[in-house]
Amino acid sequence: MRKLTALTTYLLQTAGITKEQVLSVADRGETIPTGRDLGHGVELGVFKYDALIQVEGFNGNSSELLLLVMGWLHDNDKDRDYAGLADPEVDASLNDDFTADVDLAIEFEEPLQIVPDEQGSILFNGRRWRVADVPIDVAEELAGMDGTANADS
Repeated sequence: MRKLTALTTYLLQTAGITKEQVLSVADRGETIPTGRDLGHGVELGVFKYDALIQVEGFNGNSSELLLLVMGWLHDNDKDRDYAGLADPEVDASLNDDFTADVDLAIEFEEPLQIVPDEQGSILFNGRRWRVADVPIDVAEELAGMDGTANADS
């Protein structure tokens, strides 16, 4: 639930709200097995869940709050369309002329990845593993290529 934690932290830093005003929880989650070998580790599955962020007594600009969420999702959850995730939902209840309680419901999907570790707590395929993002190797160059293309062939 790293995305939920990161978004909540971002809102605390930017939306003019305090920790005492905010409750963020994951609700109605499901795990989807994938078993993808990623070279230096394995993606055992994907965790898809509904995040709920409740802000009590919000007295700021509601449009700004929504735009903060939309901007964060755009920059930090780029695979939303590919994953078929629902658009965020908002429910606001007015308390008085100055404050409202705001509920943000956001669907997230996060990989569940493990890497080999002899001291790890997870037993899988006869080995010990720990929870971690699997490092990805990026090619710096290609052997046997001179960097030019021949359009005539």
